[in-house]
Amino acid sequence: MHGVQKTASGLFGAFSQPAGKSPAPAPSVPSPGRWGGWGQAAYAVGGALVAGAAVGTAYYHRPNIESGYGALTEHMQYVGALWNRDALAERVRNLVEGETMHGILFRT
Repeated sequence: MHGVQKTASGLFGAFSQPAGKSPAPAPSVPSPGRWGGWGQAAYAVGGALVAGAAVGTAYYHRPNIESGYGALTEHMQYVGALWNRDALAERVRNLVEGETMHGILFRT
């Protein structure tokens, strides 16, 4: 909260200065707080632990991921075949031929 208050007062103080003059920068002294100098190290270790847990989970579920990727790949090949105009025209021709020549009727 102190940092926000300090930033806001510096920002609004800059508007009250005459043109061409800028205020002298206030000396910045970081307060050690409860963690002292260990705060950044704690964030780094925590991030490493989370990343390690994500990698471990992905490795553990590797068979599920591989089968899902395979199913997705097959589905995309199927959808790609549906958009092929020549193959679509051939399928429609086969349906019409099945009805006219062999008496097969499709109903929905």
